[in-house]
Parts: sequence; C-alpha cells; structure tokens
Amino acid sequence: MYKGLKFTAVAVCVAGVLGMSASLQAAPTHDKAVIGYLTQWEAWKGTDAGFSVKGEATHLNVDMDIYSILNFSFFGVAKDGSLHSGDLRNKNIYQPNSVQEPGPLLHPDVYSSWDFHILWGELEYIHEFPGNEPWQADQLAKVQAQGFVKDGRGWKHAPSGVTGQMPIPLKKEGGAPGLIDLANQKGVKVMASLGGWSMSKHFPEMAADPVKKERFLADVDRLMALGFHGIDIDWEFPGSGGMNFTGSDVDYANFEQLMDDIRARIGDDKLLTAAFKAVPAALEGYDWNRLSNSMDYFNMMTYDLNGGWSNVAGHNSPLYPYPEEEFDGLTLDDLRVWMQARGIPSKKINFGAAFYGRGVQTNETTAYLGAPTDKRTVNFSVDGPTESSVDLDNWKAFEGQPNYNYIIKQNGWEHFWDANAEVPYAVKGKYFLSYDDEEAIRKKAEYVVNNDLGGIIVWQVHGDIQCEGTFINHGTKLKECTNLKSPLAQQIDNVFSANVMPNEAPVISVPGAQAAESGQVISFAVSAKDADGDAMSFTASGADVVDNGDGTATVTYKAPNTATDVTETITVTATDGKKSDVATVAVNVKGSGVVENTPPALTVPSSVSVNAGESVDISVSASDAEGDALTFTASEGVVAQNGNSAVITVTAPASDKDSVISVVVTVTDGSDADSATVAVNVKGDTGPTDSNWDANKVYNTGDKVIHNGVEFTAKWWTKGEEPGKASVWEEFDDGSLNEWRSDKVYTGGDQTTYQGSTYKAKWWTKGDMPGSANGPWALQ
Repeated sequence: MYKGLKFTAVAVCVAGVLGMSASLQAAPTHDKAVIGYLTQWEAWKGTDAGFSVKGEATHLNVDMDIYSILNFSFFGVAKDGSLHSGDLRNKNIYQPNSVQEPGPLLHPDVYSSWDFHILWGELEYIHEFPGNEPWQADQLAKVQAQGFVKDGRGWKHAPSGVTGQMPIPLKKEGGAPGLIDLANQKGVKVMASLGGWSMSKHFPEMAADPVKKERFLADVDRLMALGFHGIDIDWEFPGSGGMNFTGSDVDYANFEQLMDDIRARIGDDKLLTAAFKAVPAALEGYDWNRLSNSMDYFNMMTYDLNGGWSNVAGHNSPLYPYPEEEFDGLTLDDLRVWMQARGIPSKKINFGAAFYGRGVQTNETTAYLGAPTDKRTVNFSVDGPTESSVDLDNWKAFEGQPNYNYIIKQNGWEHFWDANAEVPYAVKGKYFLSYDDEEAIRKKAEYVVNNDLGGIIVWQVHGDIQCEGTFINHGTKLKECTNLKSPLAQQIDNVFSANVMPNEAPVISVPGAQAAESGQVISFAVSAKDADGDAMSFTASGADVVDNGDGTATVTYKAPNTATDVTETITVTATDGKKSDVATVAVNVKGSGVVENTPPALTVPSSVSVNAGESVDISVSASDAEGDALTFTASEGVVAQNGNSAVITVTAPASDKDSVISVVVTVTDGSDADSATVAVNVKGDTGPTDSNWDANKVYNTGDKVIHNGVEFTAKWWTKGEEPGKASVWEEFDDGSLNEWRSDKVYTGGDQTTYQGSTYKAKWWTKGDMPGSANGPWALQ
C-alpha cells in the first residue's frame, strides 16, 4: 500500500478478514511471548461497545492457542500499601487530595462484580454456611473441600485469605472453568496485573515505606495462593508521575528494589514483568542491568503516543517516524534503537499492539494527518474534567477509544494508509481516527521477529473478538461463543509461527544407581544431546545442579539422615527451552542406625494489628532441611495449612480498650519443633465515630454510623452509598429478636418476628415475607 491510498468501504476489508481467518489454525510452537491484558470491567459491555452480548468479554472467549500469557487487570494499590479489587477503585481519585482507601482483594459481592466469575468460573451459590446437621453434610463437604471456612457472618477462603459476604461462591462441579484453571489446561500463564492508570497513585509511597511495602507483599502472597503464575506491575509512572500524583527521581531506585523484593517473595520459578512508558526520556532513570536480573519481560506500552491531549492529529501507535508527528522519538522504532543502544536484552523486550483506536476532532472541515486538534473541557469517567480534543460524537460509549471490532462495523469513514509510519488512519468530516488493522499488526509482529525482540503485549484481548457462532450460557453471567474469531491476534500468531522448524527434544544420559551413607553428600555427572543444536539446561528434583554449558552438568545430592536403609530417586531434566527429556537416578542410602534430625525453621511476622471484634490473618512459613512433612499449630486462632506455609486467623474479642494478644506459633516435623510469638495489637472499639450517616463523607472498613435509628458497620471503603440499601454496609445485630423488615438482608440462621410469630431464615434472603411454606423462612 502507499500513503494516500483510500479505502471507501470498511466492509470490503472485513469480508476479507473473516474469509481468511476461518481457515487458519493457531500453531503456538514459536518462542515469542504473546501477552494479552484481560480486564474485569470489559465483561460489563454489550452491543453498544461492539460485542454481541453482555458477558462476551470474559476468559471463555479468548483464543488461548494464540496467547502465551494473560494479565488479569487490575488490582489497585491503597494508601496503606495493601491491594484491592479494581472494582473498588475510588472513582474520584482524579480530584486533588483524593486517596484510595483499603478494600478486599476480590470484590466480595458476586452480584455486582465479575471478579469471582472470571477467576473461578461458573459458580454455585451457597447462601448460608452449612452447619453440622445431617442434611447439610454434603454441602458442608463441598464447602470445606474448596477451602472455605466461616468468618463472622461471611466466609473466608483459607488457602488465599480472601474473604467475602454471603453467598459463598463455590466453583460449580462440572461447570465452566475459571481463568486460571482454563489457562492451566491450555498451558497458558496468568499474571496478576497491579496498578493501572487510575490505581497507581500510592505506588511511590508504598515502595518507599517498609511497613506499607510489607502489606503490599503480603497481598502478593495471597494472589500467588489464588494460583497466579506471576506478577505484572503497571505503575504509571515512576519518575514522571501519573493521575493525581507527581513522580520523583527516587521512584526509579524504589521501583528496582520493589522488583527485587517481589522476586524474592514469589521465587525464581514465577514470572515477573512490568509495563513501561514508551518514552525514552521517562526511561533514563532505571538501572536496566539490575532490572534484567530480577525481571522476565519489559512490556513497553507503544501505544497512546497521540490522542486527545495532542495538539495535532497523530498516530496512536506508529511503527516508524512520519513528517506530520508533533514530537520526535515517539515511535516503536525510535524506542527500539534507544533500548538497543543501552544494551537492554532484546529477548526481554515486548512491544505493544493496540486492539483499539483513538479518535479526535480537529479544527478543519476535513480532517487530515497533522491537522490541528479542537480541544474543550470534557468530563471523563476516569480522568474527570480534562482539556481534550477527544471525539465523543462517534465514539461516545468508548470515550474516544473504540475497539477494533467496533471500528470495522462503522460506515462513512475514509480509510488511508501512512506508508511512513506503516499504520492506517481514517477521517470523517472534521473527525480523525488512528487505529491498527490487520496489516499494521502484521508489520509490528514482523518487526519483533526481525529485531529479535521478546514478543508482543496486547491491550486488550477482547478488542478484536468476533463471535460468528452462538452462545452457550454458563450460569447467569458467563457466555461462551461456539465460533470465535480474533483477526488481529491471528496475524501475530501467523507471523510468529511462520518458518518455525519442528523441534526435536534433547536426549538425556544419566549414570546407574548411586550409593551413599546416611547424611553423605555425593555428586555425579549427567549429559544430553540435542539434534537441533539448541542450548540446553538441566534441573534435578531434590538436588543441586551445576550446568557446565557444554551439554553436561554435575548433580550434587545430600542423602537424608536415616537409621534404616532407603532408596531415594532423583529426577533429572534436560530442556532446550521448548521440549524436555527426563531420566531418574536411584540413590541407595545406607542407614546409620541413628537418626540425626534438624529442627524446622519458622518464619513469622513480629506483630499484626486488628480492630476489636474483627479477624486478622497471620501468614507464616517454615522450612525443613530433611524435607520432612510439617505441621503448624497456634495458641490462638484457626490454622489453615498449605504445604510449608499456613494462615492463622485470629478473632479479637469485642472491647472498648486496646489490648495485645500473644499468639505462639509452633511448627514440628514430628521429631523437633520451632516456635515464635506474634503480637496481635487490638484496637479497642470506641463505638460509632459519627452518630449520623453523611452521604458526603468517606467511610473506611470498620467505621460505624447510625442511619434511620439503626447502627451499621462499613465492610470496605464507601462514599454516598446509603446504609440499609447498599451491600457495603452491615447492620448491627445484637442477637435479639426484631420485627421483620423488607429492606434488611437476612442470612441462614437469622431470626425475626412477624405478626406475632418467630421465624428462622433457611438461607440468604431480602424482601421475602415470612409465612410462605416454600419460602426462605421456617416457623419456630
């Protein structure tokens, strides 16, 4: 194509796309990263945003034969350093002095959030925590099998520490899998992406404050316990700042230290990535050698390079420079040259692909590339009042950022190709639209291959999906398309998979059985050959490996201290990065007759804090030199163990005075033990802080108010949500019988009176009048 070549009918392009993609098969045999961002808010969108139905934009409609990594986006950072569900974002965070209050890691209300539906899949709701009655036995077994324990009037998922209100969101047996389970079936990694444009304000203070950072890292532990394969940091932006905060030079070193801390927390076998501003001036402050040691990928956001903030109409994601650009150096090629000159490993660099466009209005009767933009004050849903030339006449539902699958359905636009920048654009009267089509995405993928870069990141995975089949309903929310097309993602896969030669697995050679005395350290050599000549690496279970770099390695193994003769098995693996070969070596250990045991080593926090009448989780871990099975106990609280770690849930008694609970934690390997004490600092409950609820006031978790004569407690951050109507408020219940109210939520076991009779709730209910034989109330 040539610059100035016009397309007058998008439909022609679309027809070609669909006709071609129908015959293509994904072939994920390449070694490039294809990382897609999957947001929890896109699922709310329907036909006005280019989708066939609401609920289409979930994990069930992502081609996992194309993507190697999916980033679930986003978890936000609160003012105390903790993480919270993106659905609990402070919508006024753009305002001066506004802050993000702490909140649950996953939104506790399954009816108003997609968090659990996406992460856990099709759900079965349990409206009250099962008791010990015989008729509740099956339900209790299901609840306990998935790790749920009772937590006040709600529930807790013990393995992760995630809490919520009723109902319990059980994974439905035989139902549609959640994001992580489905990805595991497909061999795809899922990252927890932290931050984002409107949830990064508190990154700088968290990274600079050891106490806040420890809260952050504790929530990273919870995310990993949920099954995520790694952490993606989207701090927008160290040094240069972002929404409602100013960056500073110390951000760079603090960011680097944060990466080191996260790596130490999650281990070397998990992924650690971050999104970076694709502007060289904003990247100068990083120590890229240090980052290369701790991080797997640098995800460069090579989009949003022009938009409503620009003074002239320019490209959202230009591959190369072009004469009409407002500022030099804002292209993919400029960034690649800059990074290459600094010796940043190319295999760690991923460039962005925008599955959306950016529309602006210009001052010209007929818009053109480089035309002056027409700015005015626009009240954005995220950014608030902002001076912008954004096109809301054509792309109102997207606030000027239409998805590709919506763009291609629109008529009346003239489409052009810029042969300098190698991207398309479109005009309609005074309106200008920059976007990427199949050819532009293909050229970016080819650029990645030709320059030996790591791969591509996609914002976001549902921007190009097209359902050409029907939808299968999985519960009330999840929809699965029977014939899904992803034309832009398919272009990436086509390029990355082209000319990929079949790979032969290496062949490993190991020695025969080895002999060792009890507690003795022995070494033996292993080797492997690879027909393709690929570089190989070695690992071994329960042993240390030194890779000699020439196709051989030395395995060092310490035999256990044992009184009797035992045979141990070491599994050795050789891999070329794509395929592996495995072999085992038997080690015959001669017993000494005397067992020498090393006590386990326990790690606990020195202290935690909690409000009176509430619960707090204490995360502990231990290691054992002999690899013995460990058991945790505690002098207070409930212990939920998961391998060599445990979460101890301690409930502080109700009191108006401050106090300290000493929790003695013990771990034993069956022979020896280690103990430590954790101080639980309890803050006394001084009663309601405000006698009357104020719609203009911010309330945090645990705050109490009086509204219409009833006391309520805030379950998370809230403002303007009326007690008695919003689920964020929990009504005080002193256990006494009160007259039934239609506006009150009752959970299983709650009692009430109605027309002189006493009733007990069988399950969760609101607005259901007592008296019906088939209803939720049982006459007492």
